Amino acid sequence: GMNPFINAQGYSTMGMFSVAIGALANLLLDPLFIFAFGLGVCGAAIATVISQTLSAAFVLYFLTRRSELQVRLLKKEEFSVSLGHAKNIVSLGTAGFIMQLTNSLVTICCNHVLSMTGGDIYISVMTIVSSVRQLVETPIYALTEGSSPISYNYGARRPTRVKKAGSIMSLLVFAYTAVMWAVIILIPHTLIQVFSSDASLISDSVPALKQYFAAFIFMDLQYIGQTIFKSLNKKKQAIFFSLLRKVFIVVPLTYLMPFVLGMGIDGVFLA
Repeated sequence: GMNPFINAQGYSTMGMFSVAIGALANLLLDPLFIFAFGLGVCGAAIATVISQTLSAAFVLYFLTRRSELQVRLLKKEEFSVSLGHAKNIVSLGTAGFIMQLTNSLVTICCNHVLSMTGGDIYISVMTIVSSVRQLVETPIYALTEGSSPISYNYGARRPTRVKKAGSIMSLLVFAYTAVMWAVIILIPHTLIQVFSSDASLISDSVPALKQYFAAFIFMDLQYIGQTIFKSLNKKKQAIFFSLLRKVFIVVPLTYLMPFVLGMGIDGVFLA
């Protein structure tokens, strides 16, 4: 939660380093606790908590000692003034919150229908598909979030720079997505094998992955649009387009296509 305060002050390297500390610590501590200490899944949990604590400690140290604008506790007389800022922060964050909430809603609906039409094996397939999506989407989020400072130029009334930033972001996202889209369609086994070595699960996951990602490149418009709306403080538009795709289109189709149109498990992935 405090990492954006590092990035917002221009210390992007430190912001990246704070995340890398937790990731590297987790990679080193996982085998130590799981295998060396014989703690299994419990060891993985302990390693994760320690890694998160190390990241949080570094962020807190940097923001209290090293950054230009340092973190401190609010004074009593500052609370009333801060309420306006808090309201703006929460209202802007609501767009991101609803995006994440609707992602969870779609996952719940998909798993529910898959358990009824295909059984547990297809819930495992959906887990792999979702994992591949998360792997593919992470760089997209990095590109779009890295473009969010266009809001500064918007506030400074520099429309040319806003348009330029939007254009560059769009080109980068489209180029990356085109490559990953081709990989998914042409060699899906490569990505699936990262998450499972089970032959039957891989064979079931290949057609599901191709169906799910068949029109993935058009998702760029969603990523780009929502980032620009959120960055320019157009909360209503960002929330609307998130709800439109997932709640008003995907969720109804997830039930309509398998049951009403008789498409079974294919209907869930095509939805």
